[in-house]
Amino acid sequence: MLHFKVGPFPVSVYPWFFITAVLLGTDYGFGWKMLAWIFVVFVSVLVHELGHAIVGRLFGGRPEIRLEAFGGVTFPQFATRPGPGRQFILSVAGPVAGLLLGAAAYLLVRSWPPDPRSVSAFIMRQFIWVSVVWAAFNLLPILPLDGGNMMLAFLEGVRRKPSLGAASWISVAVAILVGAGWTWAAGRPDPFLLLFLALFALQNFQRARHAGQAAPAPAAAAEPPQDATERADVAAATEDARSALLRRDLDAALAAAARLENAGGPFRQAAALRLRAGIELSRGDNESAAMFAGQSFSIWQSADAAVVAARANLRAGAEDRARNWVRRAVEAGAPAAAVRSDPELGAIV
Repeated sequence: MLHFKVGPFPVSVYPWFFITAVLLGTDYGFGWKMLAWIFVVFVSVLVHELGHAIVGRLFGGRPEIRLEAFGGVTFPQFATRPGPGRQFILSVAGPVAGLLLGAAAYLLVRSWPPDPRSVSAFIMRQFIWVSVVWAAFNLLPILPLDGGNMMLAFLEGVRRKPSLGAASWISVAVAILVGAGWTWAAGRPDPFLLLFLALFALQNFQRARHAGQAAPAPAAAAEPPQDATERADVAAATEDARSALLRRDLDAALAAAARLENAGGPFRQAAALRLRAGIELSRGDNESAAMFAGQSFSIWQSADAAVVAARANLRAGAEDRARNWVRRAVEAGAPAAAVRSDPELGAIV
C-alpha cells in the first residue's frame, strides 16, 4: 500500500487500484501506452478526489483520500453530518475538478499542439477522454456515485427527512435502465460497465430492503453483535501489530492491520482502522491517528476507538475535539473513573 500527502490531505493507494487500471486498459498492451494509461488514471482519479477533499476542508472537515479498486473515495471527516445543500456541493466538486483537468489538457493541446504520434499527444488525449467519461459516469444518479449522493441530498432537502431508502430504490432502477440502454445502443454488452452496474444495483437493493425493514433506532443503540471468529481475528491482529511496534517494524504493524481489514466485515474493518490509528499515534502523526480513529468509531462505536481519537486530537492540539471524544468514549462504555485517572486525558475531563 502506498501512503503520501497532497498538501494537508493524506492519500492511501491500494494495489487493487493499479490492477483495476490495467484491466481497464488491456487494449493498450503492456508497453509505454499501458504505463501512460495508468499514469492518466492515477492523476485523473486523484484530482477528482481532491475536488471533494478541498470542499470538505472548506466546510470544516479533515478529509482523507483512498484510491481503491474501481476508483477512489474521500472521507471528509466532519464533526457533524452536513446539510443537504453542503452535501450536494461536496458531491459535485469531484466531477467538476475532473472536468477542469480535462479542460486544461484540451487548452494545452489547442495552444501547443504536440506531434499526433508522440507520447505527450497520447497522454493529453487520454486526460481529455477520461475526464469526460469519468465525470459522466460519476454523475449518474446511482449510489454510491457522486450523482447518487447529489440525488440523496436533493431528496432530503425536498422531503426534510432521511431518504436513503428512496434514493436506493431509484439507484436500482437507474442502474438497470442504464445497463439495458447502453447494451441496446452499443449493440453488444460492455462487461466492465455491466459489472459496475450490477454491483451497484445489488448494493442498493440490499440497502433499500434494510431501510424499509429497519425499526427506529433507540436513543442509546446497543453495540452490534460479533462472532467468536471475528473477535479472534481482531485479537490476533492486535497482538501482531503490538509485537511489530515493539520491534519498531511499522511495515509489519501496517500489514497486520491490512490483513484484518481485508478479512471483511464492519467489526474487523473498524478494528483495523483503530490499529492504524494506534500505529500513526506511535510514530507521532497525530492528525492521521485522529482521522483513522474517527473512521473506526463511525463504523463501530467502540469506547477504544473514541479513546484513541481523544488522545490523538489532544496531542494534535485540538483540545475541544479531544474533550468531545472523551464524552463519546464514556457514552460508548469507557469507565468514567478510568478516564478521569488517565494521566493524559484526565486533565481535560
